[in-house]
Amino acid sequence: MRKRLRSIWYQANQLGDEDQMGKTAKYHNWVALPIRTVTVDGPPFSVPRYLHLDLGRQTQRNVACFRLHSHALRVETRSWEHHDGTCDKCGLQAIQDERHALFLCRCTQMCSLRLQYADLFHDFPMAHKITVNQTGAFYFSQACSEDVFNFSRNKLMIPIVLFQSLWMFF
Repeated sequence: MRKRLRSIWYQANQLGDEDQMGKTAKYHNWVALPIRTVTVDGPPFSVPRYLHLDLGRQTQRNVACFRLHSHALRVETRSWEHHDGTCDKCGLQAIQDERHALFLCRCTQMCSLRLQYADLFHDFPMAHKITVNQTGAFYFSQACSEDVFNFSRNKLMIPIVLFQSLWMFF
C-alpha cells in the first residue's frame, strides 16, 4: 500500500498545469505533510499540527475541509451547481481555488482580510504585492503551488484563524 501511495504522489508531482490538477495532486502539492522514508519505523505519515491544538470542533472541521479540498470555493461547487468555477467575488475570471482565495482574489473583503493577517504574508515576494487602497489592503499579482504549501506550513496558529475567516467569506 505504501508503494502504491508513493507512486500516486510521484505522478501528482509530474503534473505541470495547476488548473488541470485533480484533487489528489492539489492535496499533495499544496497541503500534504511530507511522507517519511520507507526505512523509518512506524507509520510513514504524521498527524497535522492543527489536530493537536485546542481549536474547537467547528474550526478543526473547517481547516480539514480547506486542506482536503472539500469546501464551498467555486472550483469544488462547479460539479453540482453547473458553473465554470471562476471567481464570483473579484471579476478576475480565474478559477476560484485555494490559491486564488489566499493570494490572488482582488475583492475588497478578501484584500482587507489579508491586511488583517498581514504578518502571515511577510515571507512572500513583495514585488508581487499590490495595494488596493489607502488602508493598505492588498493582493498578490501571482502565486504558485509552493506559496500555498509554505502558507499552510506556517508554525503560527494564525493561519487557522484565517482559514476559518475564509470559510465564512466563501
